[in-house]
Parts: sequence; structure tokens; C-alpha cells
Amino acid sequence: MTGDSAAGDKRVLRVLLGSTVLSKVADWQLGIVIPLAVLAETDSVAMSLVTFAMRGVTYAGSPVLGALIDRFDKRAIFVLAQTQQAVCLVLLAFLLSDQAAVAALLLLSGIGGVASTITGQFVLIPKLISAPARPVAVAKLNSAIEFSKVIGLVIGGTAFSVLGAVPATWCIAVLYLLAAATALLLPKIPSGDEKLDIRRDLAIGFRWVFKREILWLVVSMSMTNLAIGQLEPALITEFGQQEMNTTLISMVLSAGLLTGAVASRLAPAILPSWNPERRILAAQLVAFAGLGLIAAPSLPVKLAGFAIECFAVAVSNVASITYRQETIPVEIAGRANATIRMFITGATPLSGFLFAWASRFDGFRFWLPSLCVWAVAIVIWAVYAHGSGRAAVARPLEGARSGDH
Repeated sequence: MTGDSAAGDKRVLRVLLGSTVLSKVADWQLGIVIPLAVLAETDSVAMSLVTFAMRGVTYAGSPVLGALIDRFDKRAIFVLAQTQQAVCLVLLAFLLSDQAAVAALLLLSGIGGVASTITGQFVLIPKLISAPARPVAVAKLNSAIEFSKVIGLVIGGTAFSVLGAVPATWCIAVLYLLAAATALLLPKIPSGDEKLDIRRDLAIGFRWVFKREILWLVVSMSMTNLAIGQLEPALITEFGQQEMNTTLISMVLSAGLLTGAVASRLAPAILPSWNPERRILAAQLVAFAGLGLIAAPSLPVKLAGFAIECFAVAVSNVASITYRQETIPVEIAGRANATIRMFITGATPLSGFLFAWASRFDGFRFWLPSLCVWAVAIVIWAVYAHGSGRAAVARPLEGARSGDH
């Protein structure tokens, strides 16, 4: 890698990190303000979780968004995604007392959220960062996202306590606008010469989902997202129903999320001699143990479990993202990753519905459905990891035998 290339990588990464941090701080401020605002209006944990889950329903249409991302200027898509979310939040500030309007605007804001995530995490880095620098760039970006969760929860909880729901919502809109303005500093990435053909683009995306090396990952990670995709809103509403101070809720959860931020930055150095399959399996097992502790009635044990969960999930995410960036050609990264995320992140709103259904149960039984789903996900990935490990051993042996001939 030349000096000019390294300097260019650093400049691009700084801008991308800046825009992403502002956007993700807004996301996580949204993640505490809106569930608590709905809870205050309805006094229903289930309604709060279902309403907020609407933001993730948009992932059902992410393959189409991925096709558009691949066909248009990537910087323009990234900027428009942040701006669209800002507009939705401005409208939301005026309509917080109308539950149907809140759900509809959260659904619409999810379009910008999906486009922003796919472009920022799966397209811009392969397009703008040289290959040798990409693994570190992914780790830095993922770490920045995890730190943004901490900042967003603290700001959101404090703003909700001190200013109220409406001013806190205005703050979120301003952050999205600042993210859009920062993204304008990125280089333009013009679209390809191919014409938009939705049917063909969808076929390309789904073809990648059903490749063996991707399918097992998609199934396992979709199930883990079904288990814990809405974990933070579930904890927020649980603590809110117990009348815990909002600022305290945000500080408590931020302490756990901080471990995820540290884990993301350290992820490339964790078990470096292990293949990605074994690293992901190890992270899943640790995260399952953390979820078991979250189910405990003791608050200190619950918080320790949340910290363990955040650490393990962050390590798994970095390994998964890096693996996909190395596996999927950059020319179709938008289409392929959008389709993959339709399943993986599309399970997140289903997690909200699962937690809403489980809210009828008390104590450990509230967490039991999520624990069962997670256990199945581990079994699925363990089967694949074991098979891929045997194949990796067999390949060198076959090479040695063919060398003897």
C-alpha cells in the first residue's frame, strides 16, 4: 500500500466515521426516547415494543434498496438516507401523541436507516478503502458504532428526563441532518453503466443468500437476531415499567454497551489463529451465557450478563462483516448484502414482537423464548462450523496426496 493510498484511506475513514457516529447516536437516542414516549402514552410494554419494532420492518424491502444503491451515486444515497430520517423525525415530534402516526413514521424512517446501514457498512468501505486497510477499517467503524450506542443512550435518556419527549425528538432530527452534511465530504462514487433491472438484481441477491458459505451464516444470525434483536428496548421498557429513572436506565445500559465498543476495536486480535466459523461459534456461546444472566432477577447479575452479551455480539459482528466483504464482489455488494440483511436484520422487528408476546410472563419465563431460539441458532452454526473445519483439514491432505502423484 502506497503512502498516498494510506493517506486517502485515512481521510475517507475519518469522514465516514464522523457521519456514521452522528447517525448512530441519533439511532440510539431514538431507541430510548420513542419506546419510553409510547410507554408513557399507553402504559403498555407490548405496545411500546411493537411500535418501535416497526422501524425494522423496512428490511423486508431491502433487496430493492440494495439494487438502487448499486445503481446510483453511493454518496448521494448515503446523504439522502440521513436527510430522509431527519424529515421523519421532525414530523414525529409533532405527532408523538398519535400512536398510528408514530408507527407509520417509524416505518418510513426505517427506509433511510436500511439504506444508511447497507451503504455505510457494506458498500462505502469496499469502494473507498484499499484492500489491505479494510479489516482495520471495519473494526474501527464497528467500534465507532458501538461507542455511538453508548453516547446515544446517555444523551437520549438525559434529554428525555430533562427536556421531555418532543425536544428530545428534535435533537435526533438535528443529528441526522449533521450526519448528512458530514457525508457530503465523501468522494462521489458514480453508478455503474448497467440499467436498473429489479428482477435480475433480486435474482443476484438471492443467489448469494443461497450460496452454501453464506446460507448457514444467514440462518444462524437471523435466529440470533430473532432472539435478541430488540434486547435493548425490552430492557428499557422493563426498567421503565419498574419506574427506574430514565437517566439511570441510559447510564446502566451504556455501561454494558461500552464493552461492545471495546470488543469491536479488539476483534481482529481476538483468537486470530481461529477460522471465522470457530470465532463466531465461540462468540455465540459466550453471548448465550450472557443472555442467561440477563434473565436473572438480580440487577447486578442482569447488568453483568448484558455486558457479556454486548462484548460477544460485537466480536461476532466484526467477524461476520469482514467475512462477507471478502467473499462478495464489490460490484454487487449492495444487492447481495441488502438481501442478506433482509433476513438477518429483518428478524429484528420479529424480536420486538417476540418480546411483546412474552411480556405476559414474569421473571425468567419472559426470557425463556429468546433463550430457546438462541440455543437452536448455536446448534445450527455448530453443525456448519464442524463440517467446514473437517473440510479445511481434508483440503491440505488431498493436496499432499495429489502431490505424491
